[in-house]
Amino acid sequence: MGFGSINSILMNSEDVSSESSSLLANASIPLRNVPHATNSIDELTFSQKLAYYIPCYNWMSEYKWSYLPLDIIAGLSLASYQIPLSMSFATALAHLPTSSGLLGLTIGPIVYTLLGSVPQMIVGPEAAVSMIIGQSIERVMKHHPDVDPLNVLCAIVFLSGLVLLTFGFLRFGFIANVLSATLLKGFITAIGMSMIVNSAISILGLTSVMNNLPPDVHVHTTIEKIKFLFDSINQYHKQTTIVGFSSFFTLLILRSVKQKLVTKHKSLQYFPEILFVVLAATFLSEFLNFNDKGIDVVGKVSLDGFEMKNPFSSDVRIWWGEMFPVSFVCAILGFFETSTAANSLSSNLKMPVSYNRELVSIGACGFAVSYFGALTSFGGYARSKLNAMIGAKSPLAGFVMGITTLFVTLKLLDYIYYLPLCVLNSVICIVGYKMVEETPKELKFHIRTKGWNEIITFFVTLIASMVYSIEIGVGMGCFYSLMRVIKHSTQSRVQILARVAGTDTFVNSDVDKSENTTFFRFPQKLVIKGYKEYRRQSVPTFDSSKLLKRDSTVEENVFPELEDREGCLFVRIAEPLTFFNANDMRARLKRIELYGSAHGHPASPKRDPPTLRHVVFDLEGMTSIDSCATAILHTIIDNYQRRGVNVFFCHVVKSKKLVQRLKDSRIKDLLELVEGVEFGINQSIPPYYDEILDALKAIDAIDSSCEWESRSYFSRCDDENV
Repeated sequence: MGFGSINSILMNSEDVSSESSSLLANASIPLRNVPHATNSIDELTFSQKLAYYIPCYNWMSEYKWSYLPLDIIAGLSLASYQIPLSMSFATALAHLPTSSGLLGLTIGPIVYTLLGSVPQMIVGPEAAVSMIIGQSIERVMKHHPDVDPLNVLCAIVFLSGLVLLTFGFLRFGFIANVLSATLLKGFITAIGMSMIVNSAISILGLTSVMNNLPPDVHVHTTIEKIKFLFDSINQYHKQTTIVGFSSFFTLLILRSVKQKLVTKHKSLQYFPEILFVVLAATFLSEFLNFNDKGIDVVGKVSLDGFEMKNPFSSDVRIWWGEMFPVSFVCAILGFFETSTAANSLSSNLKMPVSYNRELVSIGACGFAVSYFGALTSFGGYARSKLNAMIGAKSPLAGFVMGITTLFVTLKLLDYIYYLPLCVLNSVICIVGYKMVEETPKELKFHIRTKGWNEIITFFVTLIASMVYSIEIGVGMGCFYSLMRVIKHSTQSRVQILARVAGTDTFVNSDVDKSENTTFFRFPQKLVIKGYKEYRRQSVPTFDSSKLLKRDSTVEENVFPELEDREGCLFVRIAEPLTFFNANDMRARLKRIELYGSAHGHPASPKRDPPTLRHVVFDLEGMTSIDSCATAILHTIIDNYQRRGVNVFFCHVVKSKKLVQRLKDSRIKDLLELVEGVEFGINQSIPPYYDEILDALKAIDAIDSSCEWESRSYFSRCDDENV
């Protein structure tokens, strides 16, 4: 069995579906229940369950020796690219020892090898998350210089892992689909710009100047750092600036040349330009004594004094409360980046992604690395894509990368003593540039498509992140996105139609009246078959093809305004009724009655007098109704009947719970006033009509017995009772 069948136990539904289809298609075979391997968790064997919860049990049993060379090559190639990058993230972004980045690149991939569900996913320290951690540590160290930054890091990483694990166990993977891509793009752009500004300060040799500012001068946000950069640029360090910008432009040139030549020479895609620049700068630094010229270098990095961290110790636990918002933002952002990479890889492997499993796996990574005082690890799109391009076949490639990083950490750290910090910052500057590179293109697209909500989300997140903090920016962006989701979900999918006088046709009262195209002005229609012969009026049915003409006069004659129609509304409820969509339905019904259209502006002149006489509710899709919605529906019906408007219910779902709730709420009692027996119409569950046609027959009977200029059915009933 090949590696492509990994996770097939819970994911291979196509074969089952095709088997079912063939059985149904063959009429000679009696219908029966086709067994499905995933119908119930109780039907799975212990080994099948174990393969889901511990994915390594699955792929290890199916591993082929022919995959090993490809996985080793991919792991070594990724290590050459990720090791200098992780060192940069730790030193230049997170303000931590180099070992924190290296250990994060070691422990995270090893844990993901055991628990990860996407074979080619590579996890490790991420730029955006490292940036957030660095800003938090920078604020803490400014006011508490005696605090060990690794304790703050341990608190952030542990809490973020705990959040992800909790979300995974609670099956909150759906949050990957809730927040918009523009929110993430605004956040990534803010992170990229912040990285560029921070790197520019280091490349210009202004780090010592910023560190020696008076205690009452705060330089934390991106805007504050930009202001500091312009105010202090005349104090730049010449030698540091030369080395930093030389490294930056060398990386740009190498990347540009590599992109141009890779189309002809595929092997060039494996050239590690970052590693090349880092090694060259380290060699030149030692040979030319950069340290003696005032250029800051990494210095001695050793694990001799390394100590495991305990997230539950008093030194770490004291930061839990203050760092929890930061941890939550890191967790959400890391999950978004991981899910983005997982979606890309799953499309190539033709396998779905379990977001809940990914939450558990990356949460476990964070939980584990927190004990080592390391940067948390998340899935990255670029390195995972490179892993797939090299030809990795299994999670073993990430394991090889982790072991290689561990070897470098234990045996080769002495060789990076002379590595200039400004070179690491030039690497960060390149990463920041790549993060904002696509932003203008995406903004142009949303402007062209008039996606104003997306643009607002982007700028709210970007501006708040730069002016205040990353956490506030993400919080405001999430709040705006969630408000959009809530607004959309509270808009009922109830369709309200009005009958055109003298016809068997109902037209949508919520029709879009845009003048840009005739197609979107064409209203959705509902034709009640068999009703025309029951109409007492003799008005010819209109020809809808007249809509194709651009004559607005014709359109007005064919589709008169609601006040010119017959005073009969048809309300189709095609979804369960709850408190939020019931409120929206009530507001739309009121607006139609007052202004003649569901899109009528509150400032529009009201109709005088109202012409509504009948309302027909089609409840075929209303499979359930909650108590609040029942109260709202009762109020709607009661108000209609008090004003002489007849209300009819059709197609009530034969649900014992639904019928009982309508009875307990006294809605059934209200509808008995227009019960079908009074008009000679049979009903399966009185007083609810079986078909819409039956309700329209009742309306005809009422209309034929009433003088509607001054009387209603209810007033007639009252007169008869007198």
